[in-house]
Amino acid sequence: MYSFNQDPSSDQPKYSNEICSMAMSEITDMLIKPMEDKLTQEQDALLAIIGLTFKVMAEKATALEKMEQVVQQKGFVNESDFNRN
Repeated sequence: MYSFNQDPSSDQPKYSNEICSMAMSEITDMLIKPMEDKLTQEQDALLAIIGLTFKVMAEKATALEKMEQVVQQKGFVNESDFNRN
């Protein structure tokens, strides 16, 4: 996986929301900002909706990741585990 952080000695992101935030920041800097003057109002609105959608998905993934950590730390075992699918 590509590391957005150029300093390999620093901490890497732990959760999906952190990774998504870093990726969206790079997309903004590399692609969106240089095109700002060329975007129509509709394109700008669509990019905002896409960004919010990614943010919501990342927040949900982070919540699941944290829940799974608790389950692993507490040693909960359930024969009808919902993760089996």
